[in-house]
Amino acid sequence: MVTAFGLFDGFEAHRTPNDDNYSAVLAKGLVVLDTNVLLDLYRMNARVRKDMLKVLKAIEDRIWIPHQVVMEFWRNRQSEDLVGYHDRRADSTKKDLQDSVLKARRTIEEWIKQVHIEDGSEEALALHRQLERSSENFKVLQGMLDAQAERDRVPGIRDTNTDPVIKFLEDLFTGRVGAPYDEARHRELVTEARRRGDLKIPPGYKDFESGKKGDIEAAGDYLVWQQLLDEVSERKTDVLFVTRDIKEDWWRAASTRAIRMPRTELVDELRSVTGRRLFMVEPSLLMQQVIRVFGLGEKTDSKSVAALQQFESAEATAEAIRRSNSKIRYRLAQLPGGRSGDYFEIILVMAKLVAVNPRMGDCLQKFMEEFQSVTLEPEARRRLMNLVSLGLAVIEGDQVHLTDAGETYVRNYDRELLANLFIERIEGASEARELLREGVPVSGLRVLLAEHPALDLSATQSDLLLRWMERLGVLI
Repeated sequence: MVTAFGLFDGFEAHRTPNDDNYSAVLAKGLVVLDTNVLLDLYRMNARVRKDMLKVLKAIEDRIWIPHQVVMEFWRNRQSEDLVGYHDRRADSTKKDLQDSVLKARRTIEEWIKQVHIEDGSEEALALHRQLERSSENFKVLQGMLDAQAERDRVPGIRDTNTDPVIKFLEDLFTGRVGAPYDEARHRELVTEARRRGDLKIPPGYKDFESGKKGDIEAAGDYLVWQQLLDEVSERKTDVLFVTRDIKEDWWRAASTRAIRMPRTELVDELRSVTGRRLFMVEPSLLMQQVIRVFGLGEKTDSKSVAALQQFESAEATAEAIRRSNSKIRYRLAQLPGGRSGDYFEIILVMAKLVAVNPRMGDCLQKFMEEFQSVTLEPEARRRLMNLVSLGLAVIEGDQVHLTDAGETYVRNYDRELLANLFIERIEGASEARELLREGVPVSGLRVLLAEHPALDLSATQSDLLLRWMERLGVLI
């Protein structure tokens, strides 16, 4: 007898979930929360946090938490990154405002010199008065940022007796947390996680690839997954896994926010082991579906889902930059010739000056003659050092010489060579390029680069980096 099959038989992982599927799993299935969902309760603003707690309360009978998730939650809850999250965001924005004031003041002062307005004149004093008013306005904005951070910060986070999030989760999770593995089983699963990581079997192989974690910590995602499989096998029910981790070892590469799909391997493995169906969503989609299914529209803010989506996007961008493995390299200074000049041409002129003026003193003098906006030798040296940062020149004592790459650039005007040197040698360039390739918007790069602790770039330096990338055509 020939067995008849349908289009999705054996290919269930390709079926896109619909509202009915979510309604069913929220009513009768298992809802498993990842560690980041719990930690994000501290990162959300006060309004979104309040609504997320309502959402979790509405589905408390369906919730189950892997023991690995709870372990990771306690390990990360007191990190300075989490405790100071809202204050750090406010401080970063305040620093940008301060930089804007300083930049405006420098710009006005430079303009006063250029048009020969005398210091102390009525015209100069009027401009400075306007700057002071702007500075006062910025101080008001800074106060508003601090007030918002105060509202969003979870009170008493350092004390579990006063932390309202802990109180809520303690009540919610009673009887709903899985048991830990015994020592032998734990060792066995860490070994299996390592094997799967080497073979790039999802989930969790990205943590082994990064090389930043030992095997036990890198095995975390796989341990969560295995505990989920064990629980679903026992309960014989479909499962909705909620996570903000959007690495490629959880989600299909072609997924988009509109239709984000789990890796087919995960859907197939869960079906093979348990006979049940896997659903995966980010917290914002969980919120949207729970509000719909349980009729929470009047009890929640209509803007919370969109706000949570925006938060998830920003955090995904931040996580992408934290995953960067590039080494810290060189920083750049501004080029002479203005922001709108042809950077390839300006660097070519600078390299030619080095080629015919090997003595540093002579080279700097010729540099200032060529670029008359640069009038001081230290400034000329600083800008000439861009050639060294890019690998086009080296300095030996009082001599400066072109490297082989520098000679090639002068000889062939090889723009691709310069672009590649920039990406390889300049601090933050490869990180920014990788993020852009992953779809991170340009508007989100500056703050994230400035916040990256390994890069140690200020907002001003991040602006300079992105301007160089734009002029060299690598901001794509």
